[in-house]
Amino acid sequence: MKGIYLLVVLCLTITAVRAETLEGRPTVIDGDSIVVDGKPIRLWGIDAPKMNTRSGFVAKRYLRTLIANNVVRCEDNGRRAVDRIVAQCFLGDVDIGRVMVLSGNARDWPRYSGGYYSR
Repeated sequence: MKGIYLLVVLCLTITAVRAETLEGRPTVIDGDSIVVDGKPIRLWGIDAPKMNTRSGFVAKRYLRTLIANNVVRCEDNGRRAVDRIVAQCFLGDVDIGRVMVLSGNARDWPRYSGGYYSR
């Protein structure tokens, strides 16, 4: 039992070490992906329409307008989506993912958010 406990503590510690905070002026890739400090980031817990749709273009334009010329702060949660960091990102104290969902340009993705943006 002690061995399992130690393994869990070790895994949590490793995850915490990998997680980081990124800050900078972002470049928008699409409605749920940005680049900050040269690192690609997938916005945690949301899903925006794909870029091969009109809604995808609108979502990207909305996100670009929302964060244009501003510094964002992204809290890396230690997970990865293909080659991207998964992070909850903020403009000041405002959660960018929540704004995207409330504006109708993205939807909550309960599989990953646990319904965080549906509340």
